Amino acid sequence: MQQRACLLARAREYFQSQNVLEVETPLVSAYTVTEPNIESINFQLEGLDKYLQTSPEYAMKRLLAAGVPDCYQICKAFRLGENGPRHNPEFTLIEWYRRTFNLQLMIEDTLSLLSHLSTNLNVSTVVSYEQAWQDALGVSWAELSDVHLSELASTQGCVNSEQLNTAQLLDFIFSQAVSRHFSSDGLTVIYGYPITQAALAQNNIDQPNTVDRFEVFFQDLELANGYVELTDANELRRRFEKDLVTRAAMGLPLVALDQRLLAAQQAGLPACAGVAVGLDRVLMALNSSQDIGQVLSFDWHQA
Repeated sequence: MQQRACLLARAREYFQSQNVLEVETPLVSAYTVTEPNIESINFQLEGLDKYLQTSPEYAMKRLLAAGVPDCYQICKAFRLGENGPRHNPEFTLIEWYRRTFNLQLMIEDTLSLLSHLSTNLNVSTVVSYEQAWQDALGVSWAELSDVHLSELASTQGCVNSEQLNTAQLLDFIFSQAVSRHFSSDGLTVIYGYPITQAALAQNNIDQPNTVDRFEVFFQDLELANGYVELTDANELRRRFEKDLVTRAAMGLPLVALDQRLLAAQQAGLPACAGVAVGLDRVLMALNSSQDIGQVLSFDWHQA
């Protein structure tokens, strides 16, 4: 608990030194994310459907569209069904946005924050998603068909690989095989993710099949996820609607599109990049913890 308090103080110290404004947004919202790989905690409040936030991303983007400068937030986030050695349904995020930052600047900013949190969090490798596949498996993900990806996933222990789509197959192989080859001595930064892993990242103009997204790992433990933000309101709506088609095909609950975010983006989201760092994961890395419950005052079963 003392270490957590220290990290929180250092995070605020870092952002204050960078003139980044601390903001607060609601934990409860009328809307939630459409992403098929994220399930929200839904409940009824005064007869209305409400959701616990899976991250403060949508609300913070509304602030940016309204003219708020560079900003950050330290808050709780919630995700249904994410319970295991590395996941707790309730967790702590440090999330921030920098106007005009490109991918390289945002990577540098993230690494600066992590090194400010602890001198033990030093980068050792920066490598593209493509090169990480080549280093680990000797193949290019872009040259593999879904059939080949399914076969590769099966060899890594996936029992229903033929039922997964391209994005799910890439995620499984990356987590089970590629990330296991990351350095054991420091942080690894992976950038240039496939367009199927886009979330709300901007497409890379030089490599049309990739997006300006990156992740930071401690060994094979993901600490941070960031990207240059998509600002095109029409493309945002298209991605949301595509997500709903995927959710329907997977038998997942359908959710309403966040009309407030769409309106804000239509009004004008400034060019920016954003990152989320899992504070609990950082504590796991610093303590060589194998279970997230070891760094929480109360895990999901004790709350």
